[in-house]
Amino acid sequence: MKEIDIYSYYAFGFNYNIFKKGLHGKTIEKALDSIDGYLEKINELELQVTSQIVWELEEIADELREKKQEETLSIELADKIKKITNDADQTLDAELQLKKVLTVTPKRFNLEMLLNSPSKLLAKNSWGKMPIIAQADFKSGTRCIAMNLSTAGAFHLMRCVEEMVKQLYFCFVKQKRMKKPMWGTMVDKLKTKKRPRPNLELLDQLDMLRKNFRNPTQHPEKFYSTDEAQDLLNSTIVAINMITKTLIDRKCA
Repeated sequence: MKEIDIYSYYAFGFNYNIFKKGLHGKTIEKALDSIDGYLEKINELELQVTSQIVWELEEIADELREKKQEETLSIELADKIKKITNDADQTLDAELQLKKVLTVTPKRFNLEMLLNSPSKLLAKNSWGKMPIIAQADFKSGTRCIAMNLSTAGAFHLMRCVEEMVKQLYFCFVKQKRMKKPMWGTMVDKLKTKKRPRPNLELLDQLDMLRKNFRNPTQHPEKFYSTDEAQDLLNSTIVAINMITKTLIDRKCA
């Protein structure tokens, strides 16, 4: 999926209407700006069929770049440009009708953060202390929630927390580590470990997430609503912040 601002379509339509009226009496500089803007939007909006029809405009633009920009565009060339765009108009209309725009509905969390800046949802120093795989899962989880893919979002968030539990386990257990550390067994090991160990509030929080969210998320019949996924995101944020603070305090990160 490619993110395109709806304004791009509006701007294209507005500028195209001006461009389609013709470039008669315009300087070469102004005409070139209009042609470049038209072609840029055709490519940006991925209108491949239309771009094949108006290919001559690229050649015309290259020719105009070699001319004195302050001169007036010739009537013959202005007519030719107008004919090219008029001939492509029906194709452009048909191709635009095939384009669909999916809008993201408001959430309890800031949409910009969910989609593009997930690190801002966390405490100041948390993001930089997360492994790349945990960052990737957290980002995928927040984007899924933004796009109403709630169950997928929950799945990625639980993968993220499980990776962070592993970092916590590695921080406190230096010897005789489990070959295949799993969420539940890691937390149990940390709970029974002699000092130093993480505080029980953190371990209880992780156990709660595992029992109430991680395990049910693995079940094929479990589906999350948007509100449930956002509740889980809130709990995930708390858990990650607590883990990363512990890692920093223990100088493990």
